[in-house]
Amino acid sequence: MRFLGLLFGLLLLVGCAPQVGIGEKERQAWGLQPIIGEFAPDRGEGGKYRLGDRVFLSFTLSQPGYVTLVTMDVDGTTVVLERNVQLPAGRHTFPLATDRNAQGQAAYLVVPPLGPSRFRLLYTNVPVANRELFRGRLSNEAFNQHTQAYLSAAEVRDVAETWMEAVR
Repeated sequence: MRFLGLLFGLLLLVGCAPQVGIGEKERQAWGLQPIIGEFAPDRGEGGKYRLGDRVFLSFTLSQPGYVTLVTMDVDGTTVVLERNVQLPAGRHTFPLATDRNAQGQAAYLVVPPLGPSRFRLLYTNVPVANRELFRGRLSNEAFNQHTQAYLSAAEVRDVAETWMEAVR
């Protein structure tokens, strides 16, 4: 009986984790190429962060291009954190070391709501001008539709996704 309770609890936790990653079906339909690698927050995928903590996201690019970083909170609120940042091939971390504010190094701070937040990194070989995408609250389906519309402007494109969790 105790084992069944533990198993149920584990299954419940797994069910609460965000569905991240782009499936093979989407990769083919969206015409993605393997350009982005090793995309994760500094505490690893699914890492826990307290409100006010800083989050850094690292990734690699196999070729130069433009990247856009979008986050989606558990309530569906979507925000573009970086747009059309031109980067060379290699290892990178957002925010970039060159991103400064009055306090010094820029950082992404964890804010409410509590729970999982998804981060989607979009790669294109050309800058994308559509600023109307990724605004407001989106369903998973709408998030994917916005991603597809964004990528359609480029011949060479890729997407990577990761997540972290805001806790008390």
